[in-house]
Amino acid sequence: MNTKHKVSLKDSKQGFTIIELMLAMTFVATLLISIAVVTINVVSIYQRGLALKAVNNVGRSLIEELTTAINEAPAVDTTSLCNHLASGGSNAIGYASTEACLSDHAYRYVYNDRFNTKENREGQDGEYQYSGVFCTGNHSYLWNTEYGLDEGQRTLSLLYLDENGQPQTIQASDARLISIPDRTYRVCSAFLQKQSEDPGSTGNWELDIRQEAKNGTENRIAMPTNGYLSAFDLDLFLYEFTVQPISQDAITLRTYMTGNFILATERGGIDITTTGDYCQNSETSQLDNLGAEFNYCAINKFNFAARTAGV
Repeated sequence: MNTKHKVSLKDSKQGFTIIELMLAMTFVATLLISIAVVTINVVSIYQRGLALKAVNNVGRSLIEELTTAINEAPAVDTTSLCNHLASGGSNAIGYASTEACLSDHAYRYVYNDRFNTKENREGQDGEYQYSGVFCTGNHSYLWNTEYGLDEGQRTLSLLYLDENGQPQTIQASDARLISIPDRTYRVCSAFLQKQSEDPGSTGNWELDIRQEAKNGTENRIAMPTNGYLSAFDLDLFLYEFTVQPISQDAITLRTYMTGNFILATERGGIDITTTGDYCQNSETSQLDNLGAEFNYCAINKFNFAARTAGV
């Protein structure tokens, strides 16, 4: 006699098969990977945005600083500047004659820099600015570019007297960009003096402005201002700072100054003498779109123009 065994629902045990479990795990893994990729991209975009914002904000602040310093500067008496420099000999002013100094309105007494030639990524020799000075007649500026600080050549440091008459030194490593109240062009005068004493040198210069440039008496100055190139906990560097030859009204002596500067992050293997993209991996010479170096890389060029007061 045949009997049929009846299985109740209570006795049956159901679950995922191996294939179903593998499909479910694959889906979850794919979802997690997608979330991770999106998160990484969002963080990268955010970090790159912070770098670009830092460069742009600092650049705009520098333009305001420079234009204000120039606008508030008194008229530049280039004749007196050239005659004063010529009193120390033609080599002291870097001109063949006083007339040559007057022809470009003592341009070298207002702006001067130090360059070096080295090979870029493309195997070609490029000109790199290492340091420089700019004197507006109100404030003077001294800077060392990333190239100079990185190689430790042709950098500038500053020796001055503080408000208490004590000698102080700002080392080149701390002088990415500093401003000094300076109505007598002592910074540029000290630069020209070093240039005459040590022409063509690749060494580092200490500009001594403890002595007043015109009459040789001690003249204390206020504390130099530093920290222009820091924003969002991200240190920025000048890669070049250029001031064009100045123009001047012969009657009012109102002087018109224009210039530009390249501001960028330290990271990213930046090379301003190469063609195409400047933010590159320094080892592979290729764009590192997925690497942290590219996320921290930002560069921009800024222009400024202003004129001094007249007589």
